[in-house]
Amino acid sequence: MHGSKSLAILLAIALGVGGYAYYLSKRPADTGAVKHDKVFAAVESDKINDLEIQAASGDLTHLIKDGTTWKIATPIAGDADAGEVSSLLSTIASLEPGTVIDSNPASVKSYGLDPARIVVTFTQTGDATPHKLLVGSKTPTGSDLYARVEGKPALFLITGSLDDPLNKTTFSLRDKTVLKFPRATADFLTVTAAGKTVTLAKKGESDWSMKAPVDARADFSAVDSLVGRLADLQMKSLVTPDGSKDLKKYGLDKPDITATIGAGSARASLAIGGKSPDGTLYARDLTRPAIFTVEATLADDLKKKADDFRIKDLFEFRSFSATSLEITQGGQTFVFVKQKGTGDTDTWKQTKPSAKDADQAKLTDLLSAVSGLRAESFVDKAASGSDEAVVLAQFGEPGASKAETVAFRKSGKTIQAIRQGEAGAAVVPTADFDKAIAALKAVTGGK
Repeated sequence: MHGSKSLAILLAIALGVGGYAYYLSKRPADTGAVKHDKVFAAVESDKINDLEIQAASGDLTHLIKDGTTWKIATPIAGDADAGEVSSLLSTIASLEPGTVIDSNPASVKSYGLDPARIVVTFTQTGDATPHKLLVGSKTPTGSDLYARVEGKPALFLITGSLDDPLNKTTFSLRDKTVLKFPRATADFLTVTAAGKTVTLAKKGESDWSMKAPVDARADFSAVDSLVGRLADLQMKSLVTPDGSKDLKKYGLDKPDITATIGAGSARASLAIGGKSPDGTLYARDLTRPAIFTVEATLADDLKKKADDFRIKDLFEFRSFSATSLEITQGGQTFVFVKQKGTGDTDTWKQTKPSAKDADQAKLTDLLSAVSGLRAESFVDKAASGSDEAVVLAQFGEPGASKAETVAFRKSGKTIQAIRQGEAGAAVVPTADFDKAIAALKAVTGGK
């Protein structure tokens, strides 16, 4: 009896497995994709040409497409934020409905849809009929939003993560760029902070130089970083569309910082005032009456000292680019010249005070020690007195060779480096200078 029962169970399992296998063999292949109808099936984001957003705050913003760009028509007139609008259009075109709560509810007031909390209205090219999405409150769990399309009775859910992408205020949709200038051609920058002015000018594609407070080479990456910061600067909030009569209220009658950047004859200027209650800084573009706020960290970048924008490397040449090196030290002048060797090998030789082969490894150490010298600070006036050493380096490709001369002079316990053609002097770590002199002695056999 027991055996018959077990046999029956096994038979049932076998039939079940067989039936399931048959079902698998006959059903359509499972692609893993679950297809949903879109809320607006015939809408394409790049064809939308008119857009109106009523945000939960009550802000009503009307945008129109002008060629390939978007403009805000009301409540202000101006450029729209391309990224914000593009994201919004993509959200609308790809919107999928979730669960249908009620195909024809008697009332939608309890769902935050009478009136709707957020309203998105749009038209698209070739279809002048306005489409309107009504978004209500969140579900009790907060994971979804109640929604419906005007003219259609069904009440459905959309994912709660769409609240921010759809709930756009006028400020969030406007172009928040503070200064408009072509970064690629920016060639002038002046910053005044705490009564001191730093002026920088660009020559060619990659050479920035300092014009004030001293004439000196400028560090391209340091200047370019600040230019980029100003080009990318965005308003954090709009305080008032016109604060020109209340500049003192915002600390902008006598700004703490002003910055002017130029590209050719064009100029864009920014003034930074006092601190707002939320810790940001009041600011204004000097060509516009609006007062807005910017992040407080901008002030730190603009208040950098002139020395922060100067090149710290004393020499432009590097060991691999040098073609000759002349060093006068202790009353003697030593000259080293790179010569073509056999094949692709270059060989360094000493030509003065006597001609002889140089130890290549020691010569490489000398080149690295000299070319690696860097300023730790700068002084406006070089110390008087005799030079401890003078270095003349030539470098570059044939036909485009460059030369640079730096004299080293003691000032108390420090070493100053005076670069030919530049005002003032750089203060060099004594240990680094001593290392370079030691490398020279190692090559020449001096003591």
